Amino acid sequence: MIDFDEELKKFKPSLEISEVEDDVVKSDISDINDIIMEFRKLSECEVFERMKRRKMEIRHLEKLPPLDKLYLSFISKYEGVEITPDIEIYGYEKVLYENRYLVTNYSDISQQVWMIGTSGQGDGWFINKESNLVLFYDHDQGEYSNITQFTSLNISFCCFLQMAFLYQDLEKMLRKQENVNKILLDAFVKEIDSIYPNLFKAYPYKYF
Repeated sequence: MIDFDEELKKFKPSLEISEVEDDVVKSDISDINDIIMEFRKLSECEVFERMKRRKMEIRHLEKLPPLDKLYLSFISKYEGVEITPDIEIYGYEKVLYENRYLVTNYSDISQQVWMIGTSGQGDGWFINKESNLVLFYDHDQGEYSNITQFTSLNISFCCFLQMAFLYQDLEKMLRKQENVNKILLDAFVKEIDSIYPNLFKAYPYKYF
């Protein structure tokens, strides 16, 4: 037998249309906040947790110039990595090969910069040997001829990696959804610029 009094106690009225809309909005806001939390600058330790360690650590780096200590630590302990299609960081063997080529063919430039990686479009990433700041080289300029051809992002190698992984997170999100909310875009730009002022504008590859 059905106990109608008991069933009435369990009964919950359906939401009105306005209440349903409010519930959906709250759900959307919650989802947006979850995604915004994904745009978080990694700490130095977190950056290297995403890297793959070499099987054998390079203990003698006399073939490399006295560069940023964090960069040298990366070269000695970790393999090369493609973080995004536009940011590939060379490992030890590849970086030696590329910089030997630079020394042989562009001696003057090689005294001022150290090549650390490339992009899928053929552009180059470098470190300024004097300032230890990361430089970008647009391959459309042709052959290297002057240091003024290189654009400084005004960030260290560690900051460069932090930026790169934020762009990796952005690409993952863009693959999941076609239309990106302005709130998310603003959150991403804010996090990039927290690394260095106006870094988002300085970054050579535009997503939106």
